[in-house]
Amino acid sequence: MKKFFLKLILGLLVSCFSLAQSTIEMDEFNAAYFQYGEAKDTKPDVAREAARRAYEMGKELFGAESERSAMLAVNYATLLENETDARYYLDEAVETYQSVFGFDSERMIDPLISLGSRLSDREKFDLSEEYYLRALQLTERHFGLDSSKAGYIELEIGALQLRIGRLDASWEHLQKARQTLARYSDVGSRSGLTRAYLLIGEYHLARQNYRGAIDPLLLSLRDFNIYPSADITVRNHVDLIRAYENLNESDSATGHCLAIGATRRLSQDENLRPVFRAPVWGISQKSSGDPIRVHFTVDKEGYVVDPQVPEEIAQTDLRDALIASIMRFRFAPRFEDGEAVESPNQYYDFH
Repeated sequence: MKKFFLKLILGLLVSCFSLAQSTIEMDEFNAAYFQYGEAKDTKPDVAREAARRAYEMGKELFGAESERSAMLAVNYATLLENETDARYYLDEAVETYQSVFGFDSERMIDPLISLGSRLSDREKFDLSEEYYLRALQLTERHFGLDSSKAGYIELEIGALQLRIGRLDASWEHLQKARQTLARYSDVGSRSGLTRAYLLIGEYHLARQNYRGAIDPLLLSLRDFNIYPSADITVRNHVDLIRAYENLNESDSATGHCLAIGATRRLSQDENLRPVFRAPVWGISQKSSGDPIRVHFTVDKEGYVVDPQVPEEIAQTDLRDALIASIMRFRFAPRFEDGEAVESPNQYYDFH
């Protein structure tokens, strides 16, 4: 009987020790993961080391073949600067997902899309495109070329290509996305179609086809206007201002300047930032490295009034060019009690 109780007590002690050890390991993992989350957007070196520790401890805690370990591998990979190293851990994550879901399973699509998105956010564009394309191949195999999910992935690839300036490739994917998503009436597809119109407008802006940009941008704005203060709605207004100003149709841009101004809450002495900037043309000589501060008033419609160039700028051509440039700037005017008002004592630093 004594031997039985000794074995029982020893077993309980071993269990308690293992539980305590597991608790300590989990606390260490949680600390590393929390540090990664806090630092990933501000302190990449700190975040990278924390992500490495979380990844290594996570594999021990959750097992190398778990979804959580795959997620931790992705977290670490997206912070690695060397693409070869990043690919190693990303491929490991994909292999883990494949072992969980199956190599050719439709359940692999969402993890691959997530990988593409995460890599795009970290500006690892070639890797991002690779995983988006793998997701697209699986989607077309399981759901068809014209499925709404295929349209969504085409849209993401088109957005990525546009962001890095591969305009021909971007156009091809954006057109496929628009044509596919237009076939569906569900909320997700309609939202994707609205974004497709915005990106098609921005494609035309990148091509300096300002007239061609206006119709798709107006189509996207029709839906985005439901959320007037949203960043994407403001972006849509700014795109239209850019198109109209480059066409010398400033009156058409005014409504969009006012729409942005109406959503902003600015302090009385806050300096306004331009929503459209014109380049300085006609300068035949380089200015000094110090910025040139030009003072002016912004009127109720976002136009520049009464620009004042510093007196020490003696060169007539430079003064004229600065004034000509600032007069073409547009601003979102300040609003008080629901009405647009003048903003005197504004300035802009030309570098």
